[in-house]
Amino acid sequence: MPFALLIIGLVLLIASVRNTTSGPTGLFALVQGEFTGPNNFLYWMTAILVIGFVGYIPKLKPLSTAFLGLVVVVLFLSKGVIPGGAGGFFQQFTAGLATTNSQTAAAATPATPATGAPTTGGGLTFTPPAGTPAISQSQAMGAGALNLPSLPSLSNLIQ
Repeated sequence: MPFALLIIGLVLLIASVRNTTSGPTGLFALVQGEFTGPNNFLYWMTAILVIGFVGYIPKLKPLSTAFLGLVVVVLFLSKGVIPGGAGGFFQQFTAGLATTNSQTAAAATPATPATGAPTTGGGLTFTPPAGTPAISQSQAMGAGALNLPSLPSLSNLIQ
């Protein structure tokens, strides 16, 4: 139980630091959506509790175990009722893997801000002073920083 409370506290702390607790896509709205409306989590939780209570009867324990296994299979194979058209577990898992590849390529190319434009990164915001000219990446690194010397190939080193 202490680990569950630590995890909940950590999630709340991270959400508050990132300022993602309120709004239509905030943490509180997402948690509220899980417990209200049609096909919410309370139906699944009630079904699992009833099946678990039946398992305390010694003669019905095998039946309870079989039903709990069936609930787990249904949770993984169900299509879901998400308005965005998301599918079951495996479709969401492969879609999540595909999005990680496309986002890393976009994050690898930094954008150069215009004069006076705020720069954000890692939750911090930096606004340059008024009248500060915007500089390019090559100016920030120095004139010769992007012109690296060519290295000899492996075949030239062997000869």
